[in-house]
Amino acid sequence: MTDQQPPKDSRAHEEKRDADEKVRRTQLNRRFKVFFGDLIVFLTELLSIRADTDYEGTRVGIVRDITFRGPTIYILICSIFIASIGLNLNSPAVIIGAMLIAPLMGPILGAGFALGTNDVALLMKALKNFGVMVFISLVTSTFYFLLTPLVEYQPELLSRTKPTTLDIFVAIFGGIAGIVAGSRKEKSNVIPGVAIATALMPPLCTSGFGLATGNWAFFFGAFYLFLLNTIFICASTVIGVRYLRFPLKEFVSRKRERKVRFYMALSMMIIILPSLWIFWGVLRESYFNSRARAFISTVVSISDARIINTKFIYSNEEPKIEVFMIGSAVPDDTVAAWRSQLIDFDLQDTRLEVYGNGGLSGNDNEMALLQGRLRADIVEDLFSRTQADLQLKEARIEQLEAQLDPSGLGNQGIARLGRELKVQFEDLEKISFSRSLETDFSIKVDTIPTLLVNWKPGTPLRRISRNEKILSQLLKVRLELDTVRVIRY
Repeated sequence: MTDQQPPKDSRAHEEKRDADEKVRRTQLNRRFKVFFGDLIVFLTELLSIRADTDYEGTRVGIVRDITFRGPTIYILICSIFIASIGLNLNSPAVIIGAMLIAPLMGPILGAGFALGTNDVALLMKALKNFGVMVFISLVTSTFYFLLTPLVEYQPELLSRTKPTTLDIFVAIFGGIAGIVAGSRKEKSNVIPGVAIATALMPPLCTSGFGLATGNWAFFFGAFYLFLLNTIFICASTVIGVRYLRFPLKEFVSRKRERKVRFYMALSMMIIILPSLWIFWGVLRESYFNSRARAFISTVVSISDARIINTKFIYSNEEPKIEVFMIGSAVPDDTVAAWRSQLIDFDLQDTRLEVYGNGGLSGNDNEMALLQGRLRADIVEDLFSRTQADLQLKEARIEQLEAQLDPSGLGNQGIARLGRELKVQFEDLEKISFSRSLETDFSIKVDTIPTLLVNWKPGTPLRRISRNEKILSQLLKVRLELDTVRVIRY
């Protein structure tokens, strides 16, 4: 047998189909490359920030804002007073207003700009003015808190004594936003927003509060938060300046240039490395707090007692969780069972202490403080409930009065209306205002505002009829009613 060959027209058709398929694939590849190329160009143009950078204008603006003298110092002092009053009164609006007018960002952005451009002279100037700014702020806030009679630990003060991981991220992104916005040809109001977001002013004022009251934990905690924000704003500014490719400071001598760059790099390392260590510590403490909260919500529970307070005390040696409970005594074996589950939450090195009435012995002062706080909370809760009940009752009374007296006059209103009508109608002797229920013996019942009038004897009937018509029209306007019936009695 001989192999049967396919017809020539069939082979030609297959070859044409293969050629068409190859052309289609080539066109698709070309279209994909064009689309991908256009997408890359679009994203590059969309995300590009170097094109509109105003190098000279940015430098002039930053150098101008670094200096603290004359009006700038008075503005700083006023803003410190305003922020201290806001912290004292626990008023976020006042604090934000103070941060809007405070010229704190100038030296910080100036130091970052100087580090990013290898400008030693500008760096020294920025650091000197930064020191002046901090000194004036601390002196002003300390002076205020020494004089003010209000020395309560308000929540706004307490929240500025310890940094968190989120504070660091706010400072990082705030610094980037600050240098990017400041480098544009068209200036915006981003810098005041950065000053508000990074909250540089309140920690300085809280440090002054710590100095004025002798509370060193407040002073060091708040000043530490201020320095942390400052360091990360400065570091972000350095990164932004380098990314935007600002011109670097040129030196006549190569040897001097290498020396200056070495000292610049060393300064940056000195600034960045401690902040990284601080950042790592804050991360560890944040992780410990989140694990401790999960442990409390999942494990610590007993039917006859409830938690009234928890305290997480972080330290590198032995972190501690303190739980304060009220109700029946917490058995020792229950506490031991809770402690055995600490390892499940990566808290194996943590000490758990449970305090309760009749339970484990704790610090008497701490327990007395907690009992006093609990009593105060109960009284405050009762007072709040009583106030809420009174407000509801007053609203209900007003509602019922409105139903009984749709005109809204009341006793005082009727007396005032009577005096007004007596002035206009001398012949009036008495009036009575009420609402009348009227029915035509069907299901419908109408409520009609009715004014009963008594005229002096001898008043002509024609005058009475005319006055009653005027009274009806007058009361419709005066009481904003559609219908008013005037009846003589």
